[in-house]
Amino acid sequence: MWPFTRRTRVSPEAETAMRAAEKSLQDAKAYLPEVEAKLTESRRVKEQLRAHNRANQYSDWIESVVLGRLGSG
Repeated sequence: MWPFTRRTRVSPEAETAMRAAEKSLQDAKAYLPEVEAKLTESRRVKEQLRAHNRANQYSDWIESVVLGRLGSG
């Protein structure tokens, strides 16, 4: 009934590209937990450094106040 029906065929290059894209996506998904773990560890270390720097800042300020008072007294 439809004399001009065309079956759409996917070219071999398109099939290859699609398989490569699917493999790349699978590889990325497999690597995701490791990346998330590294990101979490990096954030934890960054926060520890901030806390350490804050503590040192207060410690230095207290030391300067104490030494300043001891030196003038």
